[in-house]
Amino acid sequence: MIKVFREFFSFCRKCVAVCWFACVVAFVSAVANSVLASSVVAKELPVWEAGVGAAGLSMSHYLGADESGRYGFAYPFFIYRSEYVQADREGLRGKLFQRENLRLNISLNASLPVNSEDNHTREGMDDLDPMLEIGPTLQYLFYQSSDKYHRWKLDFPIRAGLTFDGFDITHSGWTSNPSVVYSGGDSHWKQWVSVGPMFADRRYHEYYYDVEQEFVQVGREEYHAKSGYTGLKLSMSLRRKFNQLSIGGFVRYVDLHGAANEDSPLVKSKDYLAIGLAIHWRMAQSSDTVRVKSSF
Repeated sequence: MIKVFREFFSFCRKCVAVCWFACVVAFVSAVANSVLASSVVAKELPVWEAGVGAAGLSMSHYLGADESGRYGFAYPFFIYRSEYVQADREGLRGKLFQRENLRLNISLNASLPVNSEDNHTREGMDDLDPMLEIGPTLQYLFYQSSDKYHRWKLDFPIRAGLTFDGFDITHSGWTSNPSVVYSGGDSHWKQWVSVGPMFADRRYHEYYYDVEQEFVQVGREEYHAKSGYTGLKLSMSLRRKFNQLSIGGFVRYVDLHGAANEDSPLVKSKDYLAIGLAIHWRMAQSSDTVRVKSSF
């Protein structure tokens, strides 16, 4: 634990530089939206909405990969809102506790599978199964504009990584990404900017970076992963709503310089990039509504 905190503070200078960049982006967004903002404390929204969506993604195969994949797919979507649970385009969130500027949620993250035949660095190794990350996130809101359209908060998530191989589910370690998050917008536009370091335990890192003796070959020596710093993540996303239609996109970048496992033979690039675009068409919604507060 002491080693993890030491690595965290050693990268504070880099975090500050990226934070300044995030602040500039957020400030410009806030100025652009302040003209349209009006005072809203809460609004009535349908309890559920359903429709179809289509998405296109381009992303590196995994953190440290020098090869990427492009994906396109269509899917149904379902949005559910209640006092304690919400499932929408921002993910699944279960409100466990909230007091003033402090809130405890259950949150999710996920990664796509990688076929090792499609990645030269992992050729001959086991495939990477899809991973679901789930766990509590403590959020602290330290600034909110009077119109409640612009917010700054601190996120402190701790998530368990669960990999899925058919019907077999395996716990693959723990990860955390404490972040500074800006969110803003009005009834039509919404944007998010977040920045923060990523950390994980040895078990999580070994899933991506271990090389067992049986997979050793020329240029790929045996390697056993370490716990600690994973990388510095910067994410930006934007969404525009048009009545029944909404369009959203995101950019995610991770800097792996100085990561605990940057010397793994499976790390071929110190830069990770993911870009995505999605379109949603709402086809049905409930007649019942729920009062959703415009809190954080």
